[in-house]
Amino acid sequence: MAKGEDLKKIEKKSQEVSKYDFIICPNCGETEVGRFCPSCGQSNKDFNKPIKEIVGDLFDSINLDIRLLKTLLPFFTKPGFLTQEYFNGRRKKYVPPMRMYMFFSILFFFLIQYTGSDKSKNIIKFNETPTKNQASLVSGLHGDTLSMNIKGEYTFNGEDSIQNNSDIILENFSNFDKEKIKQEVLNDSTNSEPLKQMVIGAINASENQKLFVSRFLKNLSYTLFVLMPFFALILAMILWKSRMLYVKHLIFSINFHSFIFGISSIVMILRLIVPEKFSGNEALLMLGIPIYLMVGIKRFYNRKYIGAFFKTFGALMIYSFILSIVVIAMLAFTAKGFYSN
Repeated sequence: MAKGEDLKKIEKKSQEVSKYDFIICPNCGETEVGRFCPSCGQSNKDFNKPIKEIVGDLFDSINLDIRLLKTLLPFFTKPGFLTQEYFNGRRKKYVPPMRMYMFFSILFFFLIQYTGSDKSKNIIKFNETPTKNQASLVSGLHGDTLSMNIKGEYTFNGEDSIQNNSDIILENFSNFDKEKIKQEVLNDSTNSEPLKQMVIGAINASENQKLFVSRFLKNLSYTLFVLMPFFALILAMILWKSRMLYVKHLIFSINFHSFIFGISSIVMILRLIVPEKFSGNEALLMLGIPIYLMVGIKRFYNRKYIGAFFKTFGALMIYSFILSIVVIAMLAFTAKGFYSN
């Protein structure tokens, strides 16, 4: 659709939008467009306009930054408060819950991929020239199980030497005959097809760990987004006496997951900035997650601390169980994506 008569400009300064923006949506043709098209949702902004108008748009975005600053303090220090404000109708001065979730989740997955890429090769580093007594591989395939036992000395993070005599998941198969292991897996008729695909995929993934981690984090980010409604359902079941609508549990769940990503991002940033001072203290900061949930339940659901404690314990136990299964499933699913005969 051409501009001109078809895309009329707003002439009255009293209108809701700038006189330089569209009154007819250039995307779908909808008339009487406000700041956003009511039909397709596209912004009516026309960027072919004077610089002063663009500067005005910039100040609008700065206003969003101010809202973010006003949101962060109560978000981290007053659990449950923003959820209360949301349902009390005081939403304009705070960043919406989903936008906060997107901000912290993107920050979290960026940081975890950035910090992990430099250290992925040093998490478990085996001796490059193991002797016959230092390392031995024993693989047994029985039904749907695959066990690998590595006996030898390895270093964790390149610092602490540990004598490992138990079964461990290998991150580096470089010293072993991968093709031989693949053939053993494929030739054993007792192994199911999904198991073969998962094991061979894991072996192939060990050759490109960075790509594996990238795909796993991508799959995990989608999964955690889907899990938020499940956590809201857990809250609805545990706190059924509150008789709240499901949407209230959902907004509370979104804010709680945003806090998890936020506090985890802070932990990683501190490890990057002051690794020598912060090393070993991550657990203390991460302890804030259950405390945050407990205080949030106490405030938003109007519970006493003792009741909030048991509700928190129950919710986290159920959710941790579900999350463990999901993470294992995502690891298997991601490894399966590397499968090739």
